[in-house]
Amino acid sequence: MIDIYICEDNQKQLHLFEKYISNLILIENLDMKIVQATSDPHEVLKKILTAEHTGLFFLDIDLKSDVNGLTLAQRIRQIQPRCFIIFITSHSEMSFLTFQYKVEALDFIIKDTPEHIKSKIHECLLDVESKYTSLNNMVNRTFTINQNDKHITIDYNDIVFFETSSNIHKIILHAKKRVIEFSGQLKDVEQQLDYRFYRCHRSYLINKDNISEVDFNELVVYMNNGETCPVSVRLKKGLKKLMQS
Repeated sequence: MIDIYICEDNQKQLHLFEKYISNLILIENLDMKIVQATSDPHEVLKKILTAEHTGLFFLDIDLKSDVNGLTLAQRIRQIQPRCFIIFITSHSEMSFLTFQYKVEALDFIIKDTPEHIKSKIHECLLDVESKYTSLNNMVNRTFTINQNDKHITIDYNDIVFFETSSNIHKIILHAKKRVIEFSGQLKDVEQQLDYRFYRCHRSYLINKDNISEVDFNELVVYMNNGETCPVSVRLKKGLKKLMQS
């Protein structure tokens, strides 16, 4: 979900942009919603302090306020580093200032004809949707198991740990809601995974994000699904370092 904010001091244009965006969200079936349309930049800054989703901001530059659009964008970027910022303004000569303010604007829409503005907003919404989806796919990585004709995909976030099975050349994946046994070797699985996973024992590979508690005296890791994993003396130091990072 992407939250959309519009900050424009001209009330007529504010409502027009709000209408364009609302209609385009419906037409394109985008996972977005307008959460604020205002002429007050201070209201935007107040609103985003409690935001739960990534923001997409359509900002005018001249807001007839003590905070202009460029300064507002700077503050927004500090609060939401991964947000998307788009300027809609009649001041084309100010586009170069977006670089000086280091706000990393996605686009700069010039207020000319309504058709052009609507077309550019449409392009921006689709571009943001595409970028957000790609970013999300990178963050929410997945592990795929191939079993005969089946392909099972599990989010890294849902993987609690892997363990070597008592069945030769088999591994057991313990996820939050399922357990799957599949063919493979733990060292090969380890090479596919990212920084979240740690080999705490020659037979166990754990997801540090799903650790509930570690007892370094008893050499036991308590996972958040209620299961436990052993820690070898040799790999204890590395786990301590990982937990402190």
